[in-house]
Amino acid sequence: MKIGLALGGGAARGLAHIGVIRVLEEEGIPIHAIGGTSMGAIIGSKYALTPNAKVLEEDLQRFLESDAFGEAQLDFVREGEEEKRGFFFQLSRYISKRVYYTLAANQESLIKMESFKRIIDFLIPDVPMAFTRIPFAATAVDLNRGKEVVLHGGPLREAIAASCALPGIVPPMKIGDYELVDGGWLNLVPASVARFLGAHMIIGVWVGSELEETCCLGNSIDIIARADEISRHYLGIFRLRECDVVIAPSVGHMHWADFERAQETIKAGEEAAEKAISTIKGAITKTRLKRWFFLPRGTRSPEIPFEVYPQG
Repeated sequence: MKIGLALGGGAARGLAHIGVIRVLEEEGIPIHAIGGTSMGAIIGSKYALTPNAKVLEEDLQRFLESDAFGEAQLDFVREGEEEKRGFFFQLSRYISKRVYYTLAANQESLIKMESFKRIIDFLIPDVPMAFTRIPFAATAVDLNRGKEVVLHGGPLREAIAASCALPGIVPPMKIGDYELVDGGWLNLVPASVARFLGAHMIIGVWVGSELEETCCLGNSIDIIARADEISRHYLGIFRLRECDVVIAPSVGHMHWADFERAQETIKAGEEAAEKAISTIKGAITKTRLKRWFFLPRGTRSPEIPFEVYPQG
């Protein structure tokens, strides 16, 4: 029986994945397939290459102390109470307060491709995806066709860059006929990707932001941003039904760019995983019994179809 890990997106909140992986290692729970999106794709791919939680944490810490991370200026939208709001709300505030409308209308991203490439090159080795010791795939969204694309071959750096390309922040990645952006816009916790890789039982890790009440909708951009925030939040929850177990570290209140709280975030992942261990072991036993006796897996929400690149 194969166990899959689905690691969700959430930028700095995604560092909680490290704590979850560490606990799974300590408990002797094997991982046979990993699906990741955005930060989950970064951490998932690095662990798939070198399945060692200690090495994974050291590598990420080295990145946070690097010039490549400093040059990216990923905390450009952090301002007081806005840290509690969703990504689009923060972006709209930044744009309006900095009179950024003109620039936003005349360029496709706020972070240049050169800076983004330096980040990916620092984090991800220049190897084919087939080099991972644990089967791995990343998910992205094709702007042209409006479909989810599962990246399951080709250069690993290319796949991770596409899965992390935040719309409006990072330029879309052109791969084949696709124009790809962050996979979290359609599949924030890609359980379907881990199942595509052959997993029978899926552990999903949700590091999405909390959906809090608001009263500061002063203009049309705020209203559009809030509606988008609500839609993406509930789409993410809907997709969680594809998981057998969901681990939800207490990081939803954190800002997506708050990398300074890395150790606190990793600790939150550990604590959440420790609380879920008995549930995980129960799910493993249940899935194994069902496979032995050829029983159906039970009712699960229908998985949204996706395309696979490269085909075949």
